[in-house]
Amino acid sequence: MFEIDQTTKKISITRGDYALITITAKNKDNTDYEFQKGDVIRFKVFQKKNCKNVFLQKDFEVDIAKTEVDIELLPEDTKIGELINSQVTYWYEVELNPNGKTQTIIGYEKGNEKLFVLNPEGGDKEWL
Repeated sequence: MFEIDQTTKKISITRGDYALITITAKNKDNTDYEFQKGDVIRFKVFQKKNCKNVFLQKDFEVDIAKTEVDIELLPEDTKIGELINSQVTYWYEVELNPNGKTQTIIGYEKGNEKLFVLNPEGGDKEWL
């Protein structure tokens, strides 16, 4: 299961599942921002209330100028920690050009953290 709440930007995903997340940004005049070839988008998931404890960080380079960028989370990316028996809530953020003139596209704002909710996955049967 993978879902993004369009209002809150909360991401919910089952541990070990694949996700394709489309990222957009706005200019100050509220027009669509055009990502440029060579721009880097960084997606980070970290422990809530402990931004130093990063569990997932992936960079994606923009290949052509466009207004939407897809970031891909592979099943191994979403296998954060050990098997879980209940939801675990993390925070996440998305940055543009993290090694230059960094701009946070999605992140903590005005008391509203961006939630990344990891749902339990079933374990696999072990054959002896």
